[in-house]
Amino acid sequence: MLKSSEHRRLVPLPQRAPAQADAVTGLTVYAVVLLLVPSDRTIAQLGGAGTPAVLLSIALMVWWLWYRTRLANRVKFSNPVYLTFLAFAAAVMISEVVAASSHLPQPDQNAADMGILRLAGFAGAFFVAADGIQSKERLAVLCRRLVLLGAVVAALGLYQFLSGSVLIDRFPTPGLASVDAGIDMRSGFMRPRGTARHALEFAAVVSSMVPLAIALCIGDRKCGFLRRFVPVAALVGVSFISLTRSALVGLVLGILAMMPFWDARLRRRVVALGIAGAGAVMTALPSVLRAIMEMFEGGDSSVDSRTGSWDFAFQVFATNRLFGRGFGTFLPSYRILDNQLLLLVLEIGIVGTLAFLALLVTGVYCAIAGRTAGEDSLDSHLGVGLAASIISSATLMAFFDSFSFPQAPGVLFLVLGMSAAYWRLSKDSERLNPKISVPSIGNKKSRILAASVAVLVVLLALPIAQVIRQAPSTYWTQQDLVFLPPSSAVGGNSLRTDARDLIPFAALVKETYTGIHGPSTIEPVSAPIYGTGVHSGELVRVPNAGGQWQTYQREATITVEVLGSSAQEVSSTMEQTMTELTALAQEPQQQMNVKRSAHIITDVYPEEVVPVQIQSRAKWALLLLGFLTIMAAATAHELVLRKTGQS
Repeated sequence: MLKSSEHRRLVPLPQRAPAQADAVTGLTVYAVVLLLVPSDRTIAQLGGAGTPAVLLSIALMVWWLWYRTRLANRVKFSNPVYLTFLAFAAAVMISEVVAASSHLPQPDQNAADMGILRLAGFAGAFFVAADGIQSKERLAVLCRRLVLLGAVVAALGLYQFLSGSVLIDRFPTPGLASVDAGIDMRSGFMRPRGTARHALEFAAVVSSMVPLAIALCIGDRKCGFLRRFVPVAALVGVSFISLTRSALVGLVLGILAMMPFWDARLRRRVVALGIAGAGAVMTALPSVLRAIMEMFEGGDSSVDSRTGSWDFAFQVFATNRLFGRGFGTFLPSYRILDNQLLLLVLEIGIVGTLAFLALLVTGVYCAIAGRTAGEDSLDSHLGVGLAASIISSATLMAFFDSFSFPQAPGVLFLVLGMSAAYWRLSKDSERLNPKISVPSIGNKKSRILAASVAVLVVLLALPIAQVIRQAPSTYWTQQDLVFLPPSSAVGGNSLRTDARDLIPFAALVKETYTGIHGPSTIEPVSAPIYGTGVHSGELVRVPNAGGQWQTYQREATITVEVLGSSAQEVSSTMEQTMTELTALAQEPQQQMNVKRSAHIITDVYPEEVVPVQIQSRAKWALLLLGFLTIMAAATAHELVLRKTGQS
């Protein structure tokens, strides 16, 4: 007989079921790539849309589409975050139709095409999170992993601040081009940027992570205290030393947004802990306090640039108010606005901006309204953390152009998808979004009505297609009036042979011309004037290599751009303008009786003006319009069937 001990050894141990990969697994991989791979590493041919995180999110989008096509049953209730994202995506696509049917420079056209890829990148992470997370427990797991990654990035930022070394530039990434952002200094300190492309992007990511870290620290009782507290300390600490106004504003707003949902005792503890932590940082690094105070004293060139560009922005906005000029097409060659909300107004218009704001509002609402457990549970704190994270990210969009970077919008749309999942997984989803009973009107009549509505949508698109096809071309040309020094310094003319001494004279001639004809209605930094949306007129300027930040003129040249409806009109206007500018350059010298041999002379370059015909991409615009029409017709058909009780 077998002994009892031998018998026990023969009994097979229970086997643990292997964990299966799910949406949380895919989103974790996405978060790792998004936050740990430096965001300045891209596929050169794709520009900003070629980061590994964006490409992985597009792969997630394909996965989601495959998943949706295999569903046998439709979704039982409409998710508000889901619907507002679709509205935002539709507005972006409409703006791309506008961009393709407009007269935009080649860089703007490329940016518009990349904008579609960026939208797909936003959608991938959003939809997989909104549809794929299967339980509140898995949602909590994703939050823990996201906060852990945020803490790792914060630790890297702390190392950069203390050592003055970027560190990530030492690690090559084969196959990816790197754009060296350099080291950004403020008040003698290095501004940390973690793995982000810029300190502002790093600040936005860190600030948006703080509410999630606090929610887990308070509500996640399954983990030890240090495991919960260290990420909060790292994220909050690096926000203080980031020397970025937006990081501090986002940090404060995120915490303030959570406080109404805490009891008085918890609020007192958080405030006391925050004051103690800030005091510790300032005691250890008193010069950081002085640097922070200086940031809020005003007189900063970045602040002046932000406020000084509003007039120009609204001039561009006036050319296409409803749907904008195209997502991603307002490039730095026009202005660096450092305000993503203002950029959205320009790029996707009033309609798209309202849709995006609705997306943010519904994301916050669903995270708050979906809380069904007790106030002190992890489930409740996660809802508050998601809402506060969205509020923090949305606020920081007013301080920098966040969509120009991969990490900040990547985290935002992931959190929005998590908010949609939080709502969907709520036990009272039916109560929060009740079904409306609609009596059936009969199968045949219902299908006829649905088909009629779909046909109506197609008919409404036909006039728009006709307008796109008949859009007229515009003609543009550019010519420089070059100022040359005299051959010798005689006759009272003290100019040397250095052409840079002629810049003030060129500026004087330009201002004299402006005084006669009035200032140009709109003047981009370096982009051609037709990119601003105007169809006729001229722009006379002395090129400024300093852009919007400062006046830095290197050449004694007046650049003239002319835009018109025909080549003859453009050539004639350019000839008249150059003749007048040449006369204005000679007139003051003649009045001062400067000898002819000592005159500042002018020349034109190129000698012959060749107007360029600027055409829209009508075929591409029609293709995008056709896609949108098919989608709109199919959606209208489905909605009618649902409302009539046949679907």
